[in-house]
Amino acid sequence: MKKLFSKLVNLIFERAGKGTGRLNKKDITSSDVAKKAGVSQASVSMILNRKYNVSFSRETIERVEKAAEELGYSLSKKSKQRQSNMKKTIFVVCPHSSNSYYDMLIDGIEEVANMNKYSVFIAHTRRDETVEDRILRQIEKLRPSGLLFTCTPTSVEHMQSLNEKIPLMLIGEKDAVPGIDAVELNSRKLGGMIAKKLIELGHRKVAYVTTPLSEKQTARKRRLEGFCKEFENINGLDKVSIKTMPDEMNRILVGADSEYRTGYELTMELIREVPDVTAIVGVNDMVALGIRDALLEEKYKIPEHITVIGCDNILFSKIRGIDLTTIDHYASHKGREACKLLIRKIELSKNRKSEDEVVLQHRVEYEPRIIERGSSSYPVNK
Repeated sequence: MKKLFSKLVNLIFERAGKGTGRLNKKDITSSDVAKKAGVSQASVSMILNRKYNVSFSRETIERVEKAAEELGYSLSKKSKQRQSNMKKTIFVVCPHSSNSYYDMLIDGIEEVANMNKYSVFIAHTRRDETVEDRILRQIEKLRPSGLLFTCTPTSVEHMQSLNEKIPLMLIGEKDAVPGIDAVELNSRKLGGMIAKKLIELGHRKVAYVTTPLSEKQTARKRRLEGFCKEFENINGLDKVSIKTMPDEMNRILVGADSEYRTGYELTMELIREVPDVTAIVGVNDMVALGIRDALLEEKYKIPEHITVIGCDNILFSKIRGIDLTTIDHYASHKGREACKLLIRKIELSKNRKSEDEVVLQHRVEYEPRIIERGSSSYPVNK
């Protein structure tokens, strides 16, 4: 009777994954392997993934591999299962959707993705470096079919590392991330185009309003550089008046109306400090719309008193009554082109015979054009 009872207890424990000292294979984790081998979970991950960027002794490697084998832990099965779940999936990372520019990019991306039967998942970084890092680490674990980044990343090194593991495309500033396929924009050229238009119209007392110019906001800084360079040799020009939010506001100003409020609030300050300004440029259309509303509230006429110019050619800039002069750099087209190239990369990566096979790098640059509407004209004193 005692023997029968003992067998019954053992059977119950075995089915629960206990009793024999061996876990149920379905429940085994890297933590179990680490405990059995007497090492950290991070060490188990690096050793079983063959990432020996940290030095391990042969004894430690063998102990971890033996523990994994004895427990029946299979990293490859888990990895394959994740990859199969992420098949025909593209992750799109962007700062936020409060600026319609990103909506236009995503619209172009989704159009091409849907045509090719790919699912698209959107992740917002809110321009927070910590959030961006966390998102990219999660994407690296999930191993989707591809990754599309819609702005210049804060960590170039992380992007370059990901590029070796997942088919990746960047929509961003020209030459901002070496070695990665990209659909690019030359922001210096774009800023210069706006300046040339104002010089052509006769404006000499000009201002530029922008969201924070932190070190990692490459596109914003280059756009301003291109603008100021064109005015450097103009006679009778004091200087370009520049209004910007402090760097720390880059994380705070992420609400739906953040860029609009930046334009509005900074323009209220600007017209008190430089009352004779004849033209104000916004770093993008959302900022320019804030500039416009601040001027109208203070009873300025646009463009009779002050010219207003933006950038991006979003839908709102075309609305009658707003008629914003702006720069079109073909956001929807860039989204479509980037997604086409990414899907081509995904398909090519499936058919590559070896990791050493040469893959051509793609760099696509769209030529911006100025869209003249009713918000720009000659200065009053011309």
